[in-house]
Amino acid sequence: MVECAPRYDARILEAARALDDPREPIAETVRRVGRFAGEVGLPKPSYVHLRRFIVDFRDEQEHERERRREIIGIVLDTYEDAMTSRRIDPWLVEERIRNAGSGPRL
Repeated sequence: MVECAPRYDARILEAARALDDPREPIAETVRRVGRFAGEVGLPKPSYVHLRRFIVDFRDEQEHERERRREIIGIVLDTYEDAMTSRRIDPWLVEERIRNAGSGPRL
């Protein structure tokens, strides 16, 4: 009888995050996670389920990178304003930072 894992152990998902390299194909991450699962005695996760999780994880990472870039831009704008003696509205800066990354996500 083949083991199946409709709900994965948290260690599988943690391993997928830790072993994922966005420069590598998703299939390589799935193979690595499969080897990990075998080593710790867990059922091997299916490619389809793990792929969905990895795609979502990579999307979240990219969104967070974009948010950080936007915040760096806000900080640089504020620094430039401070260095040129322009008025800085802290409430506007806070709002811009709070809303950073909240633009449309594809």
